[in-house]
Amino acid sequence: MGRHKLDLTGQKFGRLTVLEDVGRRKGRVLWRCLCDCGAIVDIGAGNLQNGKTQSCGCYKREQTSKRSRIDLIGQKFGRLTVLEDVGRNKHRHVIWRCLCDCGNTVDVIAGHLQSGDTQSCGCYAKERTTETHSGKNHHNWRGGITSLNIAVRNCTRYKEWRTQVFQRDDFTCVHCNQIRRKLNAHHTTRFSKIMKEHNITSVGEAEACEALWNTDNGITLCKKCHKKEHARLRALTILT
Repeated sequence: MGRHKLDLTGQKFGRLTVLEDVGRRKGRVLWRCLCDCGAIVDIGAGNLQNGKTQSCGCYKREQTSKRSRIDLIGQKFGRLTVLEDVGRNKHRHVIWRCLCDCGNTVDVIAGHLQSGDTQSCGCYAKERTTETHSGKNHHNWRGGITSLNIAVRNCTRYKEWRTQVFQRDDFTCVHCNQIRRKLNAHHTTRFSKIMKEHNITSVGEAEACEALWNTDNGITLCKKCHKKEHARLRALTILT
């Protein structure tokens, strides 16, 4: 090269391989480089030689991304248990797929989990909205039976049983093979029937009743198949 003493063509600086001399800009000698990631970038000779610039910028982005992508798998945020990393949305926010205690799965921005802004799939807000229509004011009130069923279904033992059923079935509906979407753990022998047979009158009695928590009495169903199963059982009851 006639214009510069030092020819950097073909030399490697970090992730950058020098392709050609592209002249001077604002008094700086520039070299066109190919980055290992495939990008083409023009870099000042001084920045290459002193090691200040070693990539097109991809290395810095990768390091920033690694720091921001803390592994949240298995962690619990409110009612949400993190299942898997599903990438980034169009705004470059890291998204995590979570299993809610109610059985639904939902994709949540990492920042919303860590800040506490999102703690359920939305079921908690729905429950708060319907609180004024619960208990004796509810149209299904039957001397406390309905309230007890709800209380038992919200206890820790029930949530553990449901998670065990989901894990055994690999978070997949056993009827239609749908995966990780709005799942329900269905008692093959009805929950209320077991409660009645064992004379359960409190949450404590329910937690101590092993028949309620036998995972062999549970299957994983998606929301749609769960509705169909209950419709089938109602039809059988009417026929018998």
